[in-house]
Amino acid sequence: MTSTAPFKRTMLATLVLSLALSGCTTTASQAESSDNAAPQTDSSDAQASRSDTPIATTPLTGEAFYTLLLAEIATNRGDYGAAAQLYSRLDRQYDDLEVAQRATALNQVVGNYDAMGEHAGHWLRLEPENAEGWQALTIASLANADKVTASRALNQWLALDPDAKIEGALAGITTLTADQQKGLLPVLAEAEANHPENTSIGFANAQLLSTLGQYEQGLEAIRANRAQQDSPDKGLLEFRLHLELNDIEQARTVISDLAERYPNNSQVATTFAGFAYADSDTNKTETLESLFNRFPNEPVIARAFARESFDNDDYDTAEVLFERLVNSEFSDEAHYFLGRISRINRVPDEAAQRFLSVEAPPYLVSALAELSEVWQGTRPTDVQEALHQARQNYPAQSPVLWRIEADLFRRLGDTDQAMAVYGQALSAHPGDTSLLYDQALMAANLGQYELLEKNLTEVLEQEPDNASALNALGYTWADRNMNLDQAKRYIDRALEQQPDDPAIQDSKGWVEYRLGNLEEAERWLRRSLESMESDEVAAHLAAVLWEQNKQEEAQRWLDQAFSWNSNSPTARNIIETLDIDR
Repeated sequence: MTSTAPFKRTMLATLVLSLALSGCTTTASQAESSDNAAPQTDSSDAQASRSDTPIATTPLTGEAFYTLLLAEIATNRGDYGAAAQLYSRLDRQYDDLEVAQRATALNQVVGNYDAMGEHAGHWLRLEPENAEGWQALTIASLANADKVTASRALNQWLALDPDAKIEGALAGITTLTADQQKGLLPVLAEAEANHPENTSIGFANAQLLSTLGQYEQGLEAIRANRAQQDSPDKGLLEFRLHLELNDIEQARTVISDLAERYPNNSQVATTFAGFAYADSDTNKTETLESLFNRFPNEPVIARAFARESFDNDDYDTAEVLFERLVNSEFSDEAHYFLGRISRINRVPDEAAQRFLSVEAPPYLVSALAELSEVWQGTRPTDVQEALHQARQNYPAQSPVLWRIEADLFRRLGDTDQAMAVYGQALSAHPGDTSLLYDQALMAANLGQYELLEKNLTEVLEQEPDNASALNALGYTWADRNMNLDQAKRYIDRALEQQPDDPAIQDSKGWVEYRLGNLEEAERWLRRSLESMESDEVAAHLAAVLWEQNKQEEAQRWLDQAFSWNSNSPTARNIIETLDIDR
């Protein structure tokens, strides 16, 4: 839901204040003074159904004052669960209006809608004509899928407050099943029929349809509702429904129109900024700059404009914007991109400090990968320590952090240490497919084909359709001219999943070459080269052409391979294997 119920806003405002204890008591006759008095047993609906005559209130005892004090302390320190329990106990023992109100509000805050309904019912016994009390009972009843109570409470609320904004009353229904949520549609329909002048009901209906995934019906409902009475929240719901229906053009039209009609609405602006950054519209840089100029203190807008500036290589603007975000909720993201900017500007020490300032995932892993490149030649031990600390702090990220450490030593040319790191990693995470795959690729470079085959076989036992593993093992067999029929099957399975992957297309061409299907091999290798400049693929094509007596073109592709990689091992191997004179 995009709107917050007025009741919740009102009660939360009360909760954050220090309450005067004397304000919670009255001086009317006492019904039961002991904290051990029996709690009320009537249901919320039954309580709310009693006579409209307010019942007598009861003063709190000394022990109850102590409980109230504990409840207020819990409230002020933000322990709303404990505060809700304490207020609930008091409300079940005493007839005190403010206690009932606080018990109701606190149980809404902690999501205990059964208790919320109970205390709202008590509130209404004490104050039957209070619209906020009926609002509270509506919220609780809807959250509990109690259609009978919800219908009566909603209609009573609207009778007392005809202009009530009821869309926030759906805030508690997210835990209901789809069938339970669907069952609430007639409740809204009845209220709308009884109170046609209240356009908020139609808005709530459109929200509920959206929650149910009935996007087309929701879109029809919100359009009709906006025609009656519009608001930014309603426009934003229509915008989101267009996105759900993948109607990007119409979504763009709606959000652009909202930004023009409500130029000072920050929610519209931040939503527009997020959409504009992800959009392919050619004017998005101009849009984001305009939004930032109007809302310079909105972090979401500054973030979107910063990312757009970075993507456009406008690093000066990006740096200024990310600096504004280092003390915001986007602090880690800001430090990460500032580190990348420092690397681009060739200030490695500054870049390293930025990367070290990133504290948590998701940007922590990327920051440490960047740090490993910055410090690989000067401080590899410090990189290891940073990675070790991150593994301790975030165990779920451990496998990818081990991979960064192994890659550090691979880049340093210390393959023995890299393989040792993979060994440690797999001891800590046996069977991790990413680690097995990476170690297999390193094993291939070291000629350790038994380890490669063992690892990739284990990956495929866990993930039979892992296209990367299928391709790697199939290509390795094809390159070694062994298990060709099985290699072809593996590569074909990989192609089924990723038919446009040029690396798999290369593997397909190479295995067909090994099987003697030269024309088919040529077709696949040319297709691969259409989307990837690779000395390896060029050398493979040269071999296929050479075998077809197309020596002149083969020589041209070998030249191309060496132009892309002057030390191309694949091209040199093919020259040697086919005894090509160069």
